[in-house]
Amino acid sequence: MAIFNKNTLTQVSGFDNPIIAGELVWDQATYWNLVITGSDNVTPVNLTGATINAQIIRREVSNIQDTRYGLSFDIADYSPTPTPVSLTVSNRVDTAGTFTLTIDSAAWGLMSNDPELEINATNCVGYSGRIKISFPASGSTPANDYIIFLLFLVRSDGIIVE
Repeated sequence: MAIFNKNTLTQVSGFDNPIIAGELVWDQATYWNLVITGSDNVTPVNLTGATINAQIIRREVSNIQDTRYGLSFDIADYSPTPTPVSLTVSNRVDTAGTFTLTIDSAAWGLMSNDPELEINATNCVGYSGRIKISFPASGSTPANDYIIFLLFLVRSDGIIVE
């Protein structure tokens, strides 16, 4: 898995926000089992009544450099503006604060002919997005959204681009 330069991650998520970032191969099925914990990083947050939504959107990635501190690159809006890709959220266990986020073939079908997936492409395909966990108001506690940012670079394996 690629290591990203802290400044690059800050472009996407800010200074103190959680982020899942990685380098993927086109058409790779993968998942993350996530546990949402409280401020002590141990006690699970009860997700009962919360809505979980995850989406990524195509981004323009340029100036990729492998630096001493990890991959560094610029990220910008892609033109024309693409349709966001919804990611699957499954295996919820609300009382344990757990769920699974999946990237599968449904997500990859939208970009199979992208020229930046060629093996000799200068810049690769980039996606950014977020997982949004929306908690409803409860008593005197107002509604609250918890956001986890997403950042993926997608490269060709040099074998198949359909």
